[in-house]
Amino acid sequence: MPRIRLAVFDMAGTTVDDLVDGVPLVLKSYSDAFEAHGVYVPMEVLNEQRGRDKWTVISELGGDKAHEIYEDFLGILNANTGRVKEVEGASETFRFLRERGVVVIASTGFPGEVAEAIVEHLGWLRDGLIDGWVCSEQVGASRPDPAMILYAMERHGVTDPGEVLKVDDTAKGIEEGLNAGVHTVGVLTGTQSIQRLGSAGPHSILRSVAELPGYLSGKGLV
Repeated sequence: MPRIRLAVFDMAGTTVDDLVDGVPLVLKSYSDAFEAHGVYVPMEVLNEQRGRDKWTVISELGGDKAHEIYEDFLGILNANTGRVKEVEGASETFRFLRERGVVVIASTGFPGEVAEAIVEHLGWLRDGLIDGWVCSEQVGASRPDPAMILYAMERHGVTDPGEVLKVDDTAKGIEEGLNAGVHTVGVLTGTQSIQRLGSAGPHSILRSVAELPGYLSGKGLV
């Protein structure tokens, strides 16, 4: 198997702990924004949307109120970006990869302004832990479309999907990795179950990104 040259990590639930007051920020932001406009969407439906582009979700579920709901959703997210923290072991895993010459990219369904604020808050770029980030808004496609992975590959000169790793806590993110033809690993630090992740068919499922260095070393991928 070829060694990994590029690793693409999802943010919320995979490398970013988005629990705020004990509730996942993304789910609460969806729910509060929908309810403020009299639109009720069951939490299990919202949970299934995790990993997707946020405007795409709201445009599908919000009907003619979608634009107003999205503005409220953004307001809630932006008010709370400074309260999230990284998933335990994320920085150490990023450092492990970069020390071995692997390009590390954060990817997300968050809008660009939210993604940038979170990356800035966590200091990942400032501290040299990642090489960059990409969001679905930039590439104009939502997971499970592999556009974000393909964008990162093109930008960093990686042409062989076998040299790319995708790590995600959602079924849509796992499907994204498989659609790109890359080595895809699920993690259990998000809100979707091991059964749901397993149904998407990842190459492996780990408890968290903290286990990734050992996994990759054991497979001879780094």
